[in-house]
Amino acid sequence: MSKSPNKHNRLYCTATPLNGDLTDRIEKGTGVGSKDDVKERAKILADEYEWDKSEALKIWSYGPENAGPNILCDATKGV
Repeated sequence: MSKSPNKHNRLYCTATPLNGDLTDRIEKGTGVGSKDDVKERAKILADEYEWDKSEALKIWSYGPENAGPNILCDATKGV
């Protein structure tokens, strides 16, 4: 947890492991990689891997080197 300088906002970060099938699919580059269409990728993640569709649309990056099986996702929610 981290607080903003004015102490009005808090930022919580969590890390969870990805499904083994999903990491294999990302490494092979079949439909859920960084260069695939955002909406199609979100649909695949929601239907096949039980992701929340709004979170799947907010993927910021893949790593390492923008192609690996690690995902940084913006899952912020307002109060």
